[in-house]
Amino acid sequence: MTDMIQDQLLPRFLGEPGQRFYTLQFRAHGHARGHVVYVPPFGEEMNRCRALVAQQARALAAIGYHCTLVDFCGTGDSEGELVESSLQQWHGNLAQAIACLQAEEDLPLTLWGLRLGALLALDFCANSDIPISGLLLWQPLTSGKRFVSQLLRQRVASLVSGGLPPETTTEIRQRLGAGASVEVSGYTVAEELIAGIEALTMPAALPQLAGPVYWMENVEDSDDGLSTAAGKAVEKLRESGCEVQVALFSGAPVWQLHKRDELPELLSITTAALG
Repeated sequence: MTDMIQDQLLPRFLGEPGQRFYTLQFRAHGHARGHVVYVPPFGEEMNRCRALVAQQARALAAIGYHCTLVDFCGTGDSEGELVESSLQQWHGNLAQAIACLQAEEDLPLTLWGLRLGALLALDFCANSDIPISGLLLWQPLTSGKRFVSQLLRQRVASLVSGGLPPETTTEIRQRLGAGASVEVSGYTVAEELIAGIEALTMPAALPQLAGPVYWMENVEDSDDGLSTAAGKAVEKLRESGCEVQVALFSGAPVWQLHKRDELPELLSITTAALG
């Protein structure tokens, strides 16, 4: 039997024509224990992590979870253009996907996010009235503003290396504010999406969260601890009343690599957390 048959995959599009977004569900093997909805990272990080994410989705399906991967409108296999996308639209995609899943089978819901997707999952949990049983965060970003600054610096470096007229990050922001679109890391974006991402911060509280936050952080050495920014974010969540379970893993930063690599330790601790 092929992996495709064993995986019990359910691909589909949701939303209105022209703005439909793609989801791929790995159906639970046997009796379903819950839904896990994956919130992807931004840009090329999404593509670099697809194989790893599919591995994890298979592992979660094998222990009884319907695991649904979401491509936001304007990204991946979804309709629409990234330059026309907004954070509000992506929140709506998540809400619609969850509503569809819960209408089919009303089960406990875990949001699983990677990098920017982890910060988006936190933001969604903080601002939605949808009950969430747990948050699974892979290498979460803690500041949208810091992430946008990194993206803009990548554009500055790309222009220099390509022999093109240079720009500063301030000039790029001014162009965006004036209504222009710009290309960052191979993706064309506009002010609305960039401003939405930049406004993302660690939430002060997660009133709809009923269970733990699983925080998975990559470290170079097993003796290393959380980065300063991650440590502060975890402490903030705990102070708000959240149960935060931190797990450190070693391995290649797959979201940065142009070639496929494996992270068996991350897959193992993630499966065990929900097992």
